[in-house]
Amino acid sequence: MASSVPYDPYDDMDNNPFAEPEEHPPLPQVPDNIVNHEPGQDAFASWNSDKENSVDNDHEHGNPTPRAASAEEPAETPAESDEQDPIALEELLPERKNTKYTLFVQVTGIERAGSLTNKKENPTVKFDCTTNLPTFRKPKHKKLKKTYNEFYKLFKYLNAAIPETFVPALPSPSTSYGINNEEDAIKTAANFQVWFNRITSDPLIIRSDELAIFIESDFNTYTPLKKATSITGIRRKTLKQLTPPYDENLTLAEFRPLIKSLYLSTQDIKAKLLKMSTIRRQLSQEVNQFGQAFQPLSIDSSDLYHKFGRVITAIGDVDSIVANLDMATLYDPLEGIERDSYIIKEALTNRHFIMRELLQAQQLSKQRQENARKLRAKRDINPLKVDDSIRQLKEATKNEHELTLKLKRITANMLIERQRWLTYFEEALSQAIREFVLRKIEYDRKKLSLLERIRITVRTADGKGGLSRLGRSSLPTISTLSSSQSNSGDSWTGDKTRTPHLVGSVVTTEFDNVALPKSQNPNQSSLPQGGAQTSRRSTFSESAGILARQAATLLGDGTF
Repeated sequence: MASSVPYDPYDDMDNNPFAEPEEHPPLPQVPDNIVNHEPGQDAFASWNSDKENSVDNDHEHGNPTPRAASAEEPAETPAESDEQDPIALEELLPERKNTKYTLFVQVTGIERAGSLTNKKENPTVKFDCTTNLPTFRKPKHKKLKKTYNEFYKLFKYLNAAIPETFVPALPSPSTSYGINNEEDAIKTAANFQVWFNRITSDPLIIRSDELAIFIESDFNTYTPLKKATSITGIRRKTLKQLTPPYDENLTLAEFRPLIKSLYLSTQDIKAKLLKMSTIRRQLSQEVNQFGQAFQPLSIDSSDLYHKFGRVITAIGDVDSIVANLDMATLYDPLEGIERDSYIIKEALTNRHFIMRELLQAQQLSKQRQENARKLRAKRDINPLKVDDSIRQLKEATKNEHELTLKLKRITANMLIERQRWLTYFEEALSQAIREFVLRKIEYDRKKLSLLERIRITVRTADGKGGLSRLGRSSLPTISTLSSSQSNSGDSWTGDKTRTPHLVGSVVTTEFDNVALPKSQNPNQSSLPQGGAQTSRRSTFSESAGILARQAATLLGDGTF
């Protein structure tokens, strides 16, 4: 008797009544006489009892693949680790085996145009691209321009379409330096360069068709052609409240709580750093007002109170700059780490969702196998019910098999991405702390240099040497006093750091015009040295001060 189900040329060949008998059994490995049985014959009479027992044993021991193992596909135990089997890893992740495809991107600049809001939130990134991927129409693309909104659309698609990897978080469109600062353009371009480097080093991402469409599309016209769906909204919040399923991979099972803790800790550090920076800005304003309050006490511009007030005002300006540098050097990198940790946490949550779907598929497959056994036990069998039972069993087994392979692929790739991200995290955080500390040292030394301007004036406030009234008879004479920041190095730390830009043995800074009156400006006049009546004149150009770019090199010789 032919099958009662209409013939579908795209369906399994067992449903074709005119097809030749196949040598290989179908996917659920059920005998042919069950699919095309004869009337009056027990359709399940030839069901192999050994296979039935093996299926039952697999479910009792928690095997995620309830189908019987064939000769071509050897059985695997759940305890096997994919990362320890190179053959299995190459089969699960063929993109990582074939490394002949490359993609190089070089960011050349940042453009800001339009309104103030558009300048800050939607800058234009200029870059060049070179690749040998077959998805691109040509190997080289130059002078490309993409807006930040286009980058966000690409990131949103990749994050939903590639659940196997950790898509790097998109950098911020601006930094804490301010969009009118040249340092902001340099830092923003560097952040996008790092993002491109991370994107192009992932073999799964560079093979995405959307990446080629994004690069080859015209300026400000990109829209993803495909729609990547993921669990969102109330359903996602509800599923996250459930207990996570048992994870056999302990590395990833421990990684998610670690990432969540890192995410919360980064948020706490950011909040405290923002509060500290805000208070420091307020303090700098109070320091400025404090320095300006000494101006009415001075008799002339060479008076001690006048010099002291101007120096304190300059120190207030330094504090204001330091408050801004704290945000630019440490707050912005922490924000990038926070975004990355959130994306990784949600990617691991998506893996839990797939694990839960696999458990449901296993239960459904087992239930349909039980239905088939019950149908077999009946004396009179309806052929329509037999065909429907076989089809449902095949669909359930196929769905379970696909989810099993998908979970193995996600697990294997996440183990690799986990190590790569931890390495990136250590490097990024170390670089941020290094830059933060070097800027602190740089501007603290500038504050110390400003105080050096009035040290001699303070100590020559009276004929006895100023501080001798405090009972310091052992204080050396004024003529032997020397600057703590000189050619010989830093007398506070003993470092032999080169400080070539000096006036009167004092390091010059960009705050000299504020700290000293025009008559005492180092660009025009001298600084007192060795007493009230002695002075040393030295002239130099305005560009002789320590540049911000040279600070890390000059200050890092001895301490780093």
